[in-house]
Amino acid sequence: MEINAPSTRVVEPQTPAVPTTDRGARLLGLLILLLGLGGFLTWAALAPISSAAVAPGVVTVEGARKTVQHLDGGIVAEIFVREGDKVEADQLLVRLDDRETRAQLEMERGQLIALAAEEARLIAERDGLEQPQFPVRLFGGIKMDDPRLLMAQSGQKRVFEARRQAREGEISVLEQRIEQLQERIAGVEDVLEANKRRAKLYQEEIDALTSLFDRQLGDKSRLREAERQQAELLGEQAERRSTIASTRVQIGETELEIAQIKRRFVSEVVEQLREVETELSDREERLRALSARLERTEIRSPASGAVVDLQTHTIGGVLRPGDKVLDLIPADEPLLIEARVSPTDIDQVFPGLEADIRFTAFNASTTPTVTGEVLTVSADRMTDQKTDQDYFLARVRVPPESLKELEDKTLLPGMPATVMIKTGERTFFEYLIRPISDRISVAFRED
Repeated sequence: MEINAPSTRVVEPQTPAVPTTDRGARLLGLLILLLGLGGFLTWAALAPISSAAVAPGVVTVEGARKTVQHLDGGIVAEIFVREGDKVEADQLLVRLDDRETRAQLEMERGQLIALAAEEARLIAERDGLEQPQFPVRLFGGIKMDDPRLLMAQSGQKRVFEARRQAREGEISVLEQRIEQLQERIAGVEDVLEANKRRAKLYQEEIDALTSLFDRQLGDKSRLREAERQQAELLGEQAERRSTIASTRVQIGETELEIAQIKRRFVSEVVEQLREVETELSDREERLRALSARLERTEIRSPASGAVVDLQTHTIGGVLRPGDKVLDLIPADEPLLIEARVSPTDIDQVFPGLEADIRFTAFNASTTPTVTGEVLTVSADRMTDQKTDQDYFLARVRVPPESLKELEDKTLLPGMPATVMIKTGERTFFEYLIRPISDRISVAFRED
């Protein structure tokens, strides 16, 4: 019996046909390239890109740091602050040795006390007062119970009494002379009154003798004797009247002498008072200057803030007039950024522009960019004396709401910053073409 084995047939898989050309791929790549280039050129020609003037800056305060100096200088007695200390307004910073100034001040006060007492005495003499009125005025630091004031007042009272007694004694002698002359006049007037009565009797006798003589009953010699006696009496009366007149002239002269003494005294007092008041005014001015100088021995803070750049460290050290003691960074003052703008960018920078600010002292990855506004731009170019680099100073204000973006980071004056002042918008194509156009405009310009 014959068995037939089944026949096996192997079927080979069919492979796809491989294209023999890459034209399609090339077209696709070219299309993608053209689309990308076209899109890029379209973006470069149309899409706006913000342009900015980049300037390095420094954080400062709006009030700027305040330099504390001393007008007079002196020897340092005490130092109450250290570098970085926070101080309040009017807080004592440094005290200078005030012994010499105090000694000069006390000497000046002593002179003023003596002059003020003399002024009071002269005013009393000018106005004819019974006693000087103390004190006419007091000066800074002089008290009513000051022993020097009491001593000066007592001394001027004695001078007042002595001068008054001398003046009154001189006037008294003249007044006594006037009394004597007045008594002489009174005596002469009494004699004249008696002579009047005698003259009346003589006249009656003459009238009687004349009547008898007319009737040839009287003696002519007796009549002549009576007439002679009457004439002598009349001559004596005239002489008495002349004596009275001359005596009254002497009284007038003596009264005039008294008036001249008083007038001369008042004139001298007024002149002395003018000199004393002038000297008082000068010394009062010197006292105020010394008092101000004494106050300045205590150097106080002009405002609240932080102490920086302290120059005085040695007790007993000498501070020269005008020397800087320290700088003060004011507290609670708005912060500003002082940016140095390149002269090539200044034509595009003006107040009111917006600026992006990066604080390079902080970590760039965790510190956001804050927005500020240009407040002012310097009117002329400045030059850094160290680097000899020219720049324009732009002051940029940082609003409080922008500072909140810094969260827990604290800005301190002196920190560096980079300021990007937005000057407008340009396309990428304009950025590329501007250097070329600038060169072409220069290259083809004739002299």
